[in-house]
Amino acid sequence: METTASPGRKAAAAGAFAALVFVPVLFFSSLIAGREISRLYALAWALFTAGTAYAIASTGRVSFYRRIFFSASALAFLVHFKLSLLNKVFEPSCFADTPFCHIAMAPYFLNYLYQQYLALMSGGWKLWGPLSLGAAWLFVTISIGRGWCAWACFYGGIDDGLSALPRRPLLKLGRWALKARELPAALLVFMMLVSLAYMLPVYCLWLCPFKLTGAFLDQEGCLKGAQYGLMFFALAALVLGPLLTKKRLFCSFLCPFAAWQAFWGRLNPFRISIDERNCTGCRSCATACPMSAISCAPGGKAEILAYCNLCGQCLEACPGRCHKYTVFGLELPALKGNMGRLVSAEHFFVFSALTVGAVFASLWAPAALRDVVKLWGAP
Repeated sequence: METTASPGRKAAAAGAFAALVFVPVLFFSSLIAGREISRLYALAWALFTAGTAYAIASTGRVSFYRRIFFSASALAFLVHFKLSLLNKVFEPSCFADTPFCHIAMAPYFLNYLYQQYLALMSGGWKLWGPLSLGAAWLFVTISIGRGWCAWACFYGGIDDGLSALPRRPLLKLGRWALKARELPAALLVFMMLVSLAYMLPVYCLWLCPFKLTGAFLDQEGCLKGAQYGLMFFALAALVLGPLLTKKRLFCSFLCPFAAWQAFWGRLNPFRISIDERNCTGCRSCATACPMSAISCAPGGKAEILAYCNLCGQCLEACPGRCHKYTVFGLELPALKGNMGRLVSAEHFFVFSALTVGAVFASLWAPAALRDVVKLWGAP
């Protein structure tokens, strides 16, 4: 009798977890998207997110279903904000202005501080503007930390989704990937200093792969050609890189925000930890990690690096199940029963990551659904 009831209890626990995700996502999505479009699109987005939560809780496959959610969010971003470059049918029907770019925030941070200093000296400084932006970033960092790059970033979803398409890498990065792992930190420092020196958004001008509208391009001369060259280089890293290597090349080596969150992500309590007693050094996790964030010498023990974005792919790749989500490296006490199983670091993190990612994507995902409906000619 217990055997036949167990699947039902497990489904009920997964349903309860999905409901916990559904309620806040629906509330905030309705507030954000409901200002300009029907709340039915917010409801559809909340149901999709809740379905992802149910699938993760019922199967335990965090990374697999996370990737579906993450890729869908990125695809919605492209539909609502970028496909208008190809066809005016996709002209944004709402939220025409792209959400504030978090990637640009990090290399422009010193400029922002300098602007606040000038405002303070001129007597025009206001507390609420800097405080609200800082509070939002701090909340996200404490909630999901480095997980932002695997659950919420609209650029990262493209890189991550494409890395799942090839069955095996055509090009193997090898050990040099770990040697170049601090490149984003160097890029961040360089961009911060140069942006401050020129008082310009240098990253947006020179390396962003999405400046396709020409808004950040010089009007003439060789500088425009150089900007186009770097833009297509970044696009190649974003699109061709994962298709050739099964790794997230752009996010791993060319994104300054990855270095920013790798540093500040230490404020976040969630970690992926390795049971070193059972780790055999098989390197399955290092091979599977799309961010090249696991170091493991042949025959040695695997080590999680600061650039881990908590995607959970190593959990599914490890044959010995040595990887697990923890809170500051500690496991939560195990509780009995299927409902008690949800009281774990893994489910706490998935709840935070899915909720934050879905609410952020409410700026474009429900609107993208509306765009598709308009394309089909529905009223």
